[in-house]
Amino acid sequence: MQFNQNHRIRHKNFGLLCGLFFITSILILTSCDQTFEPLKENNIYNFTISGYLNASADTQWVRVGTVRESIDEPPNPEGIQVTLEDIQSGETVIMNDSVFTFKNVLNYWTTMDIKNEQTYRITVERDGKMSSVTVTTPKELSSPYVLNPTNPNGADIYIDDEIEHIADVQSVYYVILSPGTEDIRRVYRFPIRYTLQHTFAYSGSNFAFANWNREEAHIEQSLGNTDYSIVKRQVFIAAGGPEWVDDMSSIDNLEYFLDGTASNVENGLGYVVGVDAKWFPQTPCEAPDKSKIIPCPEEEPFW
Repeated sequence: MQFNQNHRIRHKNFGLLCGLFFITSILILTSCDQTFEPLKENNIYNFTISGYLNASADTQWVRVGTVRESIDEPPNPEGIQVTLEDIQSGETVIMNDSVFTFKNVLNYWTTMDIKNEQTYRITVERDGKMSSVTVTTPKELSSPYVLNPTNPNGADIYIDDEIEHIADVQSVYYVILSPGTEDIRRVYRFPIRYTLQHTFAYSGSNFAFANWNREEAHIEQSLGNTDYSIVKRQVFIAAGGPEWVDDMSSIDNLEYFLDGTASNVENGLGYVVGVDAKWFPQTPCEAPDKSKIIPCPEEEPFW
């Protein structure tokens, strides 16, 4: 192996319902003595909406689920209109249908500029039926300090503790398989939010640890005898807005299970949050005169 250093939350009580297992846009609700079928026609749940609005992204995506006879039946986008509204300014755009489905949900996108500490409403309508969700983005995510301890090898990532909700921290590897021949690109993501601890270092921080020994061992085991080269490491960090629930595991996997139900979609089901998500290097950043460690600047995703 070679390494080149190159809200508002609404916890609803739906009566008979006692649990919600929410995986992206596929929602299954189970009651204590009967099962609710969100795919069947009903007068309460019109659409499912899931995803997040990212104040640091130039394109926003949300996933929309529709009522249909079978979970395996492709959703019909005909007649659906999805709008995104900036509550403060009143600016409203119609989101574009991506014309592809993922896990049998519809994907809509827009390049509307999403700002920090701003409130937005997503509305889905068809044939007089409507579901909507209102979310607020967090304050801007500040750059972290990064240190590289040697026992074990890894990266300590110090995140300003003024960030109220740290929604996600991932150690991200960019790997080339069969370098010099096939040059197949692969990205590995390791969740490390669970390692967060508070410290008074750097005027108060929550720090996460990326264990390179463990992560590289996982990569090597998954590839077997395949030759590979790690060309870049980054850390992905996301701050969550007021709708974020700290029991959630990741913004990439809005999946959670609570005693009772959880949804912030009006007249529908699902979960949407506001975030500020960025990529940073996993190596220390120094002042120009190399006299001290400074916060690392934001990077673009390597691939």
